[in-house]
Amino acid sequence: MPDPAVQVLGLCRFSYPAELEGFQTRHETMDQRRAALYALERMETRLFWFEHIALPGIKAQSHPDFTLLLLMGEDIPDPWHSRLRALIDPVPQIVPVYRPTGPHRQIYREILRAARDPKAEAVAEFRLDDDDAVALNYVMNIRRNFGQVRQIWRGKGRLALDQGKGIVVEAEGAHIRYHPVLAHCWAAGLTVFLKPGDEACVMDFRHQRVWQRMPLVSFTDQMMFLRGAHATNDSRISLNGTHKIDLPADDLPGLVKQRFAVDTQIFEAGWTALQTRI
Repeated sequence: MPDPAVQVLGLCRFSYPAELEGFQTRHETMDQRRAALYALERMETRLFWFEHIALPGIKAQSHPDFTLLLLMGEDIPDPWHSRLRALIDPVPQIVPVYRPTGPHRQIYREILRAARDPKAEAVAEFRLDDDDAVALNYVMNIRRNFGQVRQIWRGKGRLALDQGKGIVVEAEGAHIRYHPVLAHCWAAGLTVFLKPGDEACVMDFRHQRVWQRMPLVSFTDQMMFLRGAHATNDSRISLNGTHKIDLPADDLPGLVKQRFAVDTQIFEAGWTALQTRI
């Protein structure tokens, strides 16, 4: 049975204009950063991936008891802000959060800690980019898995759960390719169990090296994440270091729809159409 003592709390950043050190893509000034983040082509692309990849699985989670904080800048412009709110307002689990530019880790820490339930035994924090997705049973698995790892978690009050089987959705121009992989500690499949009073948050730990900071348990029995790979990523997504999973290409559309509620035909047609508009 799912564990009721766990609060499931996620963070997704939508073009939040963090201070200059907050991105791998470098800019000299915050004006340059905002111009790049809020450029028409980039915003149209990010909104498309959020709507067609990230949002369906969040809306259709099999266990509805979770919160996803969607962090945006106070200056996020229209029409994208209005369109984004129209997408998320019907989803009670998504809570919009607005902040001015600031030290990014401090901002993440503040909003996650403020959202924690002090009465919970553990808080399960996860992070998503706005072009990534989690499987429909992601929240359910987090709650069930805590019962299996509780004794390990109690030793340090911190534990990482890596659900490392997923699919990279690669867009190159108008072409879409799907790469099923086993990946070690990728952010989209990683959950960190913390005590409600812990001063740190999931964003304080480099996901690739989280095993250096706390015990790590890994499961790879189910497809649990989609990872978007396209031209507006802050850092290039490489398949180096992953293990390829051999699946028939004809099986992938049905698998993606079953696990993530993403209709690949609609997604691919919409992506092709978008390339002609931007």
